[in-house]
Amino acid sequence: MLPELDVDGQLLPGRYRVTQEEIYVRFVEDRPPRRHLLWGDWQAMTNLLRRYTPVNAAWLYGPFLTEIAEPPAIHCLYWVEDLELDKANLDPEAHNMLRAFASPGEVHKVVGVDVDTRLAAWHCQPDTQIDDNYYAEYLYSRGQVDDVLQRRRSGTAGSAPVRLDALPRRGYLEVTLDDYT
Repeated sequence: MLPELDVDGQLLPGRYRVTQEEIYVRFVEDRPPRRHLLWGDWQAMTNLLRRYTPVNAAWLYGPFLTEIAEPPAIHCLYWVEDLELDKANLDPEAHNMLRAFASPGEVHKVVGVDVDTRLAAWHCQPDTQIDDNYYAEYLYSRGQVDDVLQRRRSGTAGSAPVRLDALPRRGYLEVTLDDYT
């Protein structure tokens, strides 16, 4: 369930598992047309990516999840199982599409929508005690993404970072798409 926004209009720190319907009701419905356009673009890009590979989940973050009437874009990180990414990358058309989704700003450049995407590999490891050469790297990357998505700059663009910039000061949403199965 979505928490209330803090006094700065941000989600409280943390990751919140929600449905697409909950996001629509909270951040799109009865809002300016720009939000409806962004939401439609995000859904279209999500469906496009899912034509090439199953997508476990999406983490949405940034100004779309605030009270800003006309956010510049929807920011999204898609999680796709590493084995599925490997299979999809064997197809040259899928490989090019996945590369676009993985590169910040590339989907906007190629398709012309204001959806800023990233692509990350989810690694299924049922037993964390089993020696797996990739698991430690995966945990590091996932933790780093979680940390970065909860940070918020305190100064103006270009200003030097300060200690406050390292603290978790905003939350993000996880939408399960094709689930973690």
